[in-house]
Amino acid sequence: MELRHLRYFVMVAETLSFRQAAMRLHVSQPALSSQVQDLEAEIGARLLDRGQGGVRLTAAGTAFLEGARQVLAQTRLSVTAALDAAAGRRGRIAVGYFAPLLMGFMPATLREYNRRRPDVEVILVELPLMDQLAALQTGTIQVAFTIWGRLPTPSDIEHVKILRSPIRVAMHRSHRLAGHTHVSLAELTRETLVTFLPRRGALPVHTMLTREVFKTRGLKLRPVREIEGAEPFRATVESGLGVSLVAEIGNLSTNRELVLKPLLEEGEDLFMELHALWLGAAAAPLAAEFIAMLKELSPVKLKPAKRRRAGDDALELRPARWVEGK
Repeated sequence: MELRHLRYFVMVAETLSFRQAAMRLHVSQPALSSQVQDLEAEIGARLLDRGQGGVRLTAAGTAFLEGARQVLAQTRLSVTAALDAAAGRRGRIAVGYFAPLLMGFMPATLREYNRRRPDVEVILVELPLMDQLAALQTGTIQVAFTIWGRLPTPSDIEHVKILRSPIRVAMHRSHRLAGHTHVSLAELTRETLVTFLPRRGALPVHTMLTREVFKTRGLKLRPVREIEGAEPFRATVESGLGVSLVAEIGNLSTNRELVLKPLLEEGEDLFMELHALWLGAAAAPLAAEFIAMLKELSPVKLKPAKRRRAGDDALELRPARWVEGK
């Protein structure tokens, strides 16, 4: 059974005339009659009564007509959806998500994308940065993120800088260093430093970057405490059980229990560049459009006076130049 069989039958059923149906379908009447007969033979029941008084639907034809209409209607919808998806007007896009880095600006990004493309469903797939690369290449996600220059990136993947964020010291507001304008790395060698580990067995990127900052400056660091899971990590820093080097744009920046202090030292390793990744020419139109929007928009901090209630987003999106840490 093919779609043309359904289309031909529905036209005859609606006009109750083989002649009129043939004219509307732009086929010969014998060919139309033959196609309907083939359909009846495949079903095993007569759908139309043909007589001198005209064409009438049989009981089987009446029962079959509604289903045939639904199949044709759904086919038209599917074709439209396919064309819209190919043109980037609707569909689904899976985006890699890493809460410690993306929670600060992803909600506002998704709101803006939904405003522009309400017919596109965005699915967030929470994955560590290294796992996002593999998921991107297998097609599980269409957009990934990485800390540029710190993790290996395959040559067939294209990228663009989304933001450049300074590294800050996150600590509880009651900490002895919380009142300082700047905090030196030397002072932090006497503190318990905690780092985030996405899950057991994952590459300890945060730990590696933290140790590298101190090693580059010849500072001996106390053992770093790795905390598995985003929420346990956040709770540990919130409770004052340790301090951490984090990107200013990260989700800890919106916490009222914490303060983020600038470092006294300077250097490129005290900045984090977050890049969006995609499969270049192989990227779907929706992914390309999502990337274009990320290029256009930049996370901008709200003024302290406009800080929202706890739990609200403390970032908004505005068309702007890339945010450069100072």
